[in-house]
Amino acid sequence: MNPARAELAAIAAALCDPQRSLASLVGETVQLRQLVERHSRLPMDRQDGLRDGESFLPSGWAISPVQAGLCAREPYRSAAFIQGLALAVRERLEVSGGRPVRVLYAGCGPFALLALPVMAVLDADLVQFAILDVHAETLAYARELIASLGLDSHVTAYICADAAAYRIAGGAMPDVIVSETMNTALGKEPQVAILRNLHAQAPAAALLPASVTVHLGLDRRAPDAPCTDWGRVFALDGDALRAWQGRQDEQGDSLPAASIRLPDVLEQAPRLLTRIRVHGDIVLGDHDCSLNLPLALPGKPALAGGSVLDFHYRLGGQPGLVFSVRDTPESIQELHQPVSQS
Repeated sequence: MNPARAELAAIAAALCDPQRSLASLVGETVQLRQLVERHSRLPMDRQDGLRDGESFLPSGWAISPVQAGLCAREPYRSAAFIQGLALAVRERLEVSGGRPVRVLYAGCGPFALLALPVMAVLDADLVQFAILDVHAETLAYARELIASLGLDSHVTAYICADAAAYRIAGGAMPDVIVSETMNTALGKEPQVAILRNLHAQAPAAALLPASVTVHLGLDRRAPDAPCTDWGRVFALDGDALRAWQGRQDEQGDSLPAASIRLPDVLEQAPRLLTRIRVHGDIVLGDHDCSLNLPLALPGKPALAGGSVLDFHYRLGGQPGLVFSVRDTPESIQELHQPVSQS
């Protein structure tokens, strides 16, 4: 075992321990990030070109290799997804009939960060990964890193494809699908489109994250205070995916979402709150990472107390939640403005 793999194995043993709290794993996530940055050719300390290599797909914004690499610098986010993936794989091992658990990692980024610890703690005859990314450059970085760590035998395929349109080979149906291709309130990036496509082909696979819900409410008043929740606007989970699959002909370019009545008195501007259940009881709540930061409605709309906001989720190249105020239905507000392509 080479020194880098031995270092990874020690870190991974902690990150994949289901008894550890996310807070207790901050040190190990920092060590993991330092290890992958040290052994990758991708320069993470560059001051310019942050967006070099990004793409704008029919299903949303595919971030650049450096932007994807920066996600490794969020400790709770990394810990939750790694711990959740390890748990999901171990659960599937119990019912796999002796064959390796197949994992499809859609949007692996330059480090394949979520997969590496699982590869380090489970032998290749227990788990096999299909590693997918839309950017050839990003996929090449991930492939080189996996090889340098001596983990090639854990990978059945490296796939350069748009996960929102990818067709899974008949003999390679995954037991677990993991995709972390999202932004706050499920806007801009193609998480919804990717999971719709992959779940339709492999409906029995465990999904990570298992659930992403967007709520409307108020930000917390103090660091130790909870956010105020007025109700759930939208959910991305197995139940929703099955419902959408059954009503595809009715959906067109949008998905249904909820209507929320605002309180009669608005103490502050409403916020969208994003909550993520990765797997089992492993969750990322308000303010745990950048994905959970309360998001203001754009344009600082002047909303009257008691107004009803009707939401739907817009599909396509600029995905995200859209709302109208029921009293003035001609006034449409987009929660995610178009991403500049300059």
